Amino acid sequence: MAKKTETITGDSRPERTQAQHNDEAKNALSLHPCQITLQTFRDLLSCYQTTVSQVHRRKATLKLQPKSKRGSKSKVDKKASVIPTTKTGFDTSEEQHIRGETDKFLELDRWRYEVLPRIVGERKLRGGQKEGGEVEGAHLLKEELVDIMDWKMKHGVFRPALMGMVKSNQDRTVTKSTSTAFAALPDANPILAPSEAFPRASLDALTTPLRGVGPATASLILSIATVLGDAKNQVPFYSDDVYLWLVLGDFPKVEDQVDKSPTHRKPSGELIAKYNIIEYRNLWDYTQELRARLNKGVAESDEPVSLIDIEKVAYVIRNIAASGYHAGQGSETVSKGFDVKESANRKPPNGKNEPDDAIKKRKPKEEKAKMERRESKRLKQ
Repeated sequence: MAKKTETITGDSRPERTQAQHNDEAKNALSLHPCQITLQTFRDLLSCYQTTVSQVHRRKATLKLQPKSKRGSKSKVDKKASVIPTTKTGFDTSEEQHIRGETDKFLELDRWRYEVLPRIVGERKLRGGQKEGGEVEGAHLLKEELVDIMDWKMKHGVFRPALMGMVKSNQDRTVTKSTSTAFAALPDANPILAPSEAFPRASLDALTTPLRGVGPATASLILSIATVLGDAKNQVPFYSDDVYLWLVLGDFPKVEDQVDKSPTHRKPSGELIAKYNIIEYRNLWDYTQELRARLNKGVAESDEPVSLIDIEKVAYVIRNIAASGYHAGQGSETVSKGFDVKESANRKPPNGKNEPDDAIKKRKPKEEKAKMERRESKRLKQ
């Protein structure tokens, strides 16, 4: 059964002031996506660079562990989601290797968030120029798609088969499909007209012709293409981190600063998900809802919250132990005994789980029964 929220009474603790009780109540759900404040969000966002650096330093360190310590695939503890580091002392060459691998990824990370969006934006401005007899406009080259997949696998869970599939695409296919997808991006307001704003046509333009590109990778490509320009037209990346936090309500509790919940993940750390359009539509709705809520508190002189910001904060929350966020914050800033059932029963902002008419033809009773069985099984775990 899910752990119930602990009730604090005057009998079990020293007498407190009303202000202290209010602070406890506020901090108890500080990482809950429906309760997180703009200040907490920005504090977490400021930890992104430290988090990504520490996470990838640890990955580089683990690769230097003796094979006997890392464990074989056949004998490794299947319940352990993280293999403990046992070798702590490294010689000069090993330290240089760790720093080099970490710096290499940080450069790739900067390229994904800053450099490539500018390149795509410049191509859009040169849309009238012709290449090979056709107007290209904003598009990606094959080598850029390969680098995007490289970032995606290193940033999240490594899936080696995907890289080979992506590399098998023809150069012209990549250029044409990404150009078509970018041109098909809708201009509707996601809050006022969510159905019209959802980029279904752009997702299909990428997933149908390109090998190794499913809805998650397609959303990443569209996210990169929409960093610049009108903020309302930004497309969220379907990352494991965002899906865990916003859709599944899976984030660290006060008793475990490292999220140990196995409910939504395989022993490897990979998210248990189908990565289909229905799941992505739920994530898309939740990110739009969170951004709209947080931006209501943003002053006119400040930068509004972007979907990239939400993506980075979700990454920090998933890797909270490596973020340095708790330094000076105290354990009260992490939620206490959050009932997962509350998050699992949340509905998307538009009250819909299905993105188009074809999917809406599913039998509602069958889908409801399936969801109830899945919820019952998860709560028992």
